[in-house]
Amino acid sequence: MDKIQINLLPKEVLEKRKGEQWLAFMLLGLVVMVGALVLVYGVNFVRVSQERTNLDIIKGENEQVQSRIKKIENFEANKNLVESRERLVATAISGKYSWSRFLNNVSLIVPNEVWLQTLTVAKDGSISFSGSALAGAAASGIGHTPVAKWLVHLAELNDIQDVWLSSSTKSDGGAAGSAAGPSQPTTGTVESSATITFETSAKIKSLGAGSSAPAPPAPGGRL
Repeated sequence: MDKIQINLLPKEVLEKRKGEQWLAFMLLGLVVMVGALVLVYGVNFVRVSQERTNLDIIKGENEQVQSRIKKIENFEANKNLVESRERLVATAISGKYSWSRFLNNVSLIVPNEVWLQTLTVAKDGSISFSGSALAGAAASGIGHTPVAKWLVHLAELNDIQDVWLSSSTKSDGGAAGSAAGPSQPTTGTVESSATITFETSAKIKSLGAGSSAPAPPAPGGRL
C-alpha cells in the first residue's frame, strides 16, 4: 500500500527552508572558493620567495663576476705597463755590453797557477790576454799545463769563441819567478818554480760581425 506524505507546514516555511539550503550551499561554495584562492596565493607566495632567493644569489654571483672582471682589467693594465717598461729597458740597454759580468766570469775561470797581466779589447770584439803561469820546478814536469788549462776554461765561456794561443814561453825560474805570482801557488814555492809568459786571443760573440744584435760599444785599449 503506497504511503502518502502530507506536509502540514505552511508554504512560507517550506520556501524559507529552501532558501536557507541554497544559502548554505552558496556559503559552502564561497568557503571552497576562498580556500582555493588561499591555496593558490600560498603556492604563488612560496614560488615568489624562491625566485627572490634565486635572484639574490644571482645578484651576488654577478657582483663577484664584476669584481673579478675589474681585477682582470687591472691585471691587463699592469701587464701592459710592465711590458712597456721592459721594452723601454731593453731599448736602453740594447747598445751596451755588461763588461762587469764578463770580467767577473773571467776571474772565476783563471786557474790558481795563472795570473793575468793585461787584457786588451778591440771594438770588433777581438780580445787578447797576456799573463804568466807557474811551470813548476825542473823535476815536477808541469810545463805548459796551466796555460792549457787556462785555454780550456776560456773556451768554455758562453760568449767566447775562436780561442787561440799566440805564444807561450817558459823562463828559467829563480828570482824572476818571485816578482809576481798567483795568490795560492800549487807547485812548491814561487822562488823554486819556473814561470811561463803567454799571450792568448779570442773573440766575443756579442760584439762580432755575425751577431744579430747591434754591436754594443767596446772599450778600446787595455783594461
